[in-house]
Amino acid sequence: MALDLEPLIIATAYLGALDSRLLEESFDWCVTNARFISAVRLKNLLPSFELPVKKAFGSFAAAVKKHRSVSWPGDGKPLRVLRTGRSTIPDLHRPALVQLRLRAVFGVSARAEIVKRMLPEPDRPFGVSELAMYTAYGKDNLSDALDLLSLAGFVSRNVMTKAGNVYVFQSSAAGRLSALLGELPARDGYPYWAARFRVLLALIYFAEGASTDAAVRAAEIQRFTGQMKLDLRWLTTYPRLRRGVDAVNEDFDKWAFGLLRRWAGTTVDGD
Repeated sequence: MALDLEPLIIATAYLGALDSRLLEESFDWCVTNARFISAVRLKNLLPSFELPVKKAFGSFAAAVKKHRSVSWPGDGKPLRVLRTGRSTIPDLHRPALVQLRLRAVFGVSARAEIVKRMLPEPDRPFGVSELAMYTAYGKDNLSDALDLLSLAGFVSRNVMTKAGNVYVFQSSAAGRLSALLGELPARDGYPYWAARFRVLLALIYFAEGASTDAAVRAAEIQRFTGQMKLDLRWLTTYPRLRRGVDAVNEDFDKWAFGLLRRWAGTTVDGD
């Protein structure tokens, strides 16, 4: 399964409060491999996370800045965390690290993220708005990147309106890219990680702060599903809640645990 580095780093900065070893290893990896990390994507993704995550990342970023000259977003008091010295340069031939392999080829850039998004669906046309959401780059940056990829023969551009001012883009070099990149994840192995992490962290907040009163908790569940509707839509999963306080609580818990098991690859019969 293809990883997505920046949302992983943002989420880990928060989850590290629950696992100090995870935090230390993530910090050490970021310091060792800062050249692979996109400050632009971090800046564009961070506002989509809740305030506790932003604060945790600010302290994490401040600690990294003490060791590397990086323009990461966020402010805060640097974490008191030591380098473990165990991190190395990653093996870019691993299928899961196709994003880093693309960055080694195309640079840490919108071009690399566009190609990554198109890899599992080479025959599908993409609009700029959808690419902006998945790649976490602004539309102006994407337009320039798509133009360069089109000139290089990696992407084709098609007009969608009679006025000729709306375009869709499609991979036009799937065979060449496969030969260049080597072994890749399966086509269903490119999840929308930013949305997954937002939902995961939102579930953690919910579990930590939910009321012990069943009726109040049922109302909180309804608010939660409404707030997360867009991310859940892109993840093609949404809890089906029956009517009634007990039913809402039961259905939500079953859905949440089943969702996390599927993402962790530990789904069991009945989920």
